[in-house]
Amino acid sequence: MSLARTLQPATTTLAGQLSEGIDESAFAGSLLVIAGAQADIGTHVLVEDAVVIGREPDGLQLRDGRCSRRHVRVSPDGDDHWLEDLGSTNGTLLNGARVVGPERLHDGDRIRVGQTTLKFTLVDPTEAAYLRRMEQLASRDALTGLLANHRFSSLLGEAFRTARSLDTSLVVMMMDLDGLKAINDRHGHRMGAQTIRLVGRIIGEETRGRGEATRFGGDEFCVFLPRVDRARATQVAERIRCRVEETPFVLGETTVRATMSIGVAVATPSMQAWTELQEAADRALYRAKEAGRNRIAG
Repeated sequence: MSLARTLQPATTTLAGQLSEGIDESAFAGSLLVIAGAQADIGTHVLVEDAVVIGREPDGLQLRDGRCSRRHVRVSPDGDDHWLEDLGSTNGTLLNGARVVGPERLHDGDRIRVGQTTLKFTLVDPTEAAYLRRMEQLASRDALTGLLANHRFSSLLGEAFRTARSLDTSLVVMMMDLDGLKAINDRHGHRMGAQTIRLVGRIIGEETRGRGEATRFGGDEFCVFLPRVDRARATQVAERIRCRVEETPFVLGETTVRATMSIGVAVATPSMQAWTELQEAADRALYRAKEAGRNRIAG
């Protein structure tokens, strides 16, 4: 593979500290977002296969308006890792220099994509497992695997600003399990936690690729769907409601049934902050509860 230029490895990072007797092929490439949108900082991915960085959901997704949908690719090739711009609008910088062809990456290199900076490092298997675990703890709810609240709120805030600036639609749905207390009282909190876990999985499956979801705590969930109108959002909500109602939740020899109430709200021009949209969805959820539960209200 041809190179526009070859950089020397950094001496202050992991690879630079390796002795000559260590087999560097045991190390994997790692990409960590160290600057950019608040929602992206701390995002980490191991380069076990080719990773596309950009605004598309697949690969390493960035919430950066100056980033192309498929901006740049990092690919492993034996013991090496290569960086290649994918014809992005604003280009890619590697250690401050514009990328004009395939570039070999070295430990400690910094990649600039739009307004986002990523750091490339080489990590051994123990460090790789540690980084996976740290990102999971920092960005995901431990019980359901959905986004952690702080990450979700940051993304919702950015989605709200984007919807206002581009005059596009944004929907928020607040969801609450009906009767979780009865499940806890009759079958124990482990069964309640199992029910929440599996409901979270349903919500994640139904919103993947459409928007983002989080668990607020307890049995309450929140979802936002950008560029989706009320009718389409209600269809998503109805699929979630039906799947929850029809799914048997099992733990050992215990099986329970559950239902879900959902409130749907659409951003309006009068709203000045994403919290207003979330509060509107919460009021709609209250109406669904008041109307008899196991239903959707707008």
